[in-house]
Amino acid sequence: MPFVTKEVYEKLENQKKAEEINWEIANTCRRIGIPTHEIFPLVPYLLYKASSQADPSNVSIQTIMSGVIETNEEIMLLVREVLNNKLWECLLQMLKKYSTEEFALAVLKPLPDLEPKLEVSTPSSIIKLSNKLLDVKAGENVADVCCGSGSYIVSAAMEEPEAIYQGYELNVVNKTAVMIRAELLNSHIDISLCDVFSVADVKKMPKYDKIFANYPFGLKLRHLGAGMEYLKKLVEQYPGISKVTSSDWIFNSLIFDMLKDNGKAVAIMTNGSTWNSIDIPMRKYFVENGLVECVIALPERMFSSTMIPTTLIVMSHGNQGVRMIDATKHFQQGRRQNEFSDKDIDLIIDALTVDHEYSKDISIEELRKNEYNLNLSRYAAGDLRFENGVPFESVIKRISRGAPCTAKQLDEMVSDCVTNMQYLMLANIRNGVIDDKLPYLSYIDQKYEKYCLKNNSLILSKNGLPYKVAVASVQKNQKILANGNLYIIELDEKKANPYYIKAFFDSEQGYTVLKSITVGAVLPNIGVDKLKKVEIPLPPIEEQNRIAEKYRATMDEIAVIKLRLEKALNKLHHIFDEESE
Repeated sequence: MPFVTKEVYEKLENQKKAEEINWEIANTCRRIGIPTHEIFPLVPYLLYKASSQADPSNVSIQTIMSGVIETNEEIMLLVREVLNNKLWECLLQMLKKYSTEEFALAVLKPLPDLEPKLEVSTPSSIIKLSNKLLDVKAGENVADVCCGSGSYIVSAAMEEPEAIYQGYELNVVNKTAVMIRAELLNSHIDISLCDVFSVADVKKMPKYDKIFANYPFGLKLRHLGAGMEYLKKLVEQYPGISKVTSSDWIFNSLIFDMLKDNGKAVAIMTNGSTWNSIDIPMRKYFVENGLVECVIALPERMFSSTMIPTTLIVMSHGNQGVRMIDATKHFQQGRRQNEFSDKDIDLIIDALTVDHEYSKDISIEELRKNEYNLNLSRYAAGDLRFENGVPFESVIKRISRGAPCTAKQLDEMVSDCVTNMQYLMLANIRNGVIDDKLPYLSYIDQKYEKYCLKNNSLILSKNGLPYKVAVASVQKNQKILANGNLYIIELDEKKANPYYIKAFFDSEQGYTVLKSITVGAVLPNIGVDKLKKVEIPLPPIEEQNRIAEKYRATMDEIAVIKLRLEKALNKLHHIFDEESE
């Protein structure tokens, strides 16, 4: 059996030959009617084994699969399906065209579109970056948490074959894929078929010098399996943790528990977990205990199977602050997904130690002031500049505060009956949406008429970071009186789409802009003069409309989900009554 080295694998002609083999296999499978995502890297491996036999057309399953995996009915059924129909006869014709070594390379070089759909496969350029960040040495113990079909662990073993690798994977098909590839590398690779959180229950948790993890994105805590028991143990360690904490930080906590004192870990997490409010307790613990070394915001569309924005986090012990790198603009655009070039990776590695406009050290004190936010854009307000940037006032027709009504004056206007007049308070804006059922008014004093909203007015809360933003929808003959804690902003809609402006202010960049003009520590607020002067990005109206439509479509999705939830809750509350009749 050939031992495939990094040098052999990386030869351009070898890579082209491997892709050629895999595409020929895929096309053959499609003609026969077998789903391609089920057979990689199994089929190229079968051809690799058959090519080394004296009589390839008469090999047994046991001969081909011996020494690679334990007997598993799911895998065996798939092997029999391949070997016992006309597909195998067609595939055997390929033995005349390619060598054993070329089939081995095809096993190690999967095509992104043909990988098992059981995982979010780690892009090769992110793996290259991770290899440089971890810098695995001979003799080190390396773990790959949620290793999938082995994208990272295979790459790392080729980089440093003398390290000892341990993968953790829940799916037997993925484990088989890793062990198939490991055989061709002749490296120290083992895979534990288990729920990775189960390692927290062993008497002596294994410890590693280096750890890589590309765990599932946005996993609901109820789907964590053994992680739910692990979560219970974390309650005392992380004050403020709850059942709404992002699974990213539960995985990160386990990874750190598995790390040696002088070790280093790299994990890929969702952007939201670096700044959202529900994860403040977890971020606080990690930052205050010096466990976060670096965070790297990754470009969009790095993963072909998801549009979720992602961040790479580097964890180690004894950090006095956090190095932040914004790599979102350093990539090569692809048809289906973006990727890092070698030059991009070198640029990011350089940014680990050299300050640029996209990289800087953030002190723990500064992190404390910013709710332990791990997104560089939060700290770049002074340097924040936009392409097509303009002062906000250039698109404003009129801006004013809401009505300065006293509580007594409001009580006098409130109506118990449905009218065409309503009242908008700060509490009536939830998740960027104005409530359908606003309080009704019996009349509106003439002196307050000027504080009534016009259709498509932008509403912005004056107090309380993060600020609330909404767009008013006012029907004909309807009047909505706004509260004094709100700014009413009428935009020049020939220049600015209100929903585009709302999408901007709802973004992390928009948050940073508003935070930069915030005053007051006890009651954060923004003044109208500073609000007018802030810079906003203003692309052509066609581009604004495109973004606005996408934003509104997502708002509509939320509205549908909310309605379904209300109906389900109503049904839940009446089940007993219905069954008791």
